[in-house]
Amino acid sequence: MFIIVLFSFTAFAQDQDAMMKEWQKAMTPGPEHEMLSKMVGDWDGDITMWMDPSKPPETSKGTVKYESIFDGRYIVGKFSGNMMGMPFNGMEVSGYDNVKKVFFSNWYDNMGTGVMYVEGTYDKTSNTCNYIGETMDPMGNKMKVREVITISDKDHSKFEMFMDMGAGEMKSMEIKYTRK
Repeated sequence: MFIIVLFSFTAFAQDQDAMMKEWQKAMTPGPEHEMLSKMVGDWDGDITMWMDPSKPPETSKGTVKYESIFDGRYIVGKFSGNMMGMPFNGMEVSGYDNVKKVFFSNWYDNMGTGVMYVEGTYDKTSNTCNYIGETMDPMGNKMKVREVITISDKDHSKFEMFMDMGAGEMKSMEIKYTRK
């Protein structure tokens, strides 16, 4: 009996050691987090929105301030601007999940009470992050979302959002960012 208990304890201790090693890898920021940290700073945005593809787009200006949190594990962007003639404020929390091996972004704003969550990958060839997800429109219908973030250089990037409410994908927003 003693040998069985000793063997069980040893196996448990080895499992704990293996788990602690994996936890350490999961919690350590890596090159993906370093790449995201390059967004930290203040940015001006030129916004183009397509509410109806048969009508001309609306244009406006906005700003976003990105900050790094939790020792570089995530970035938080706080956005201010106007949408449809009203003040618009939003917050993005983005990061890279070492376990799932995906980039992710959560979006919250003052024109709703829900959250939009997208996951994606980075393409080194085109210098883009490509995200996909799903959210709800104000009527309670599911809506597919695709986002593309293109990094032109250290001071310029472009955010594009595409939505599909069941009738096919449509570009709904583009923001061209310039670092202040």
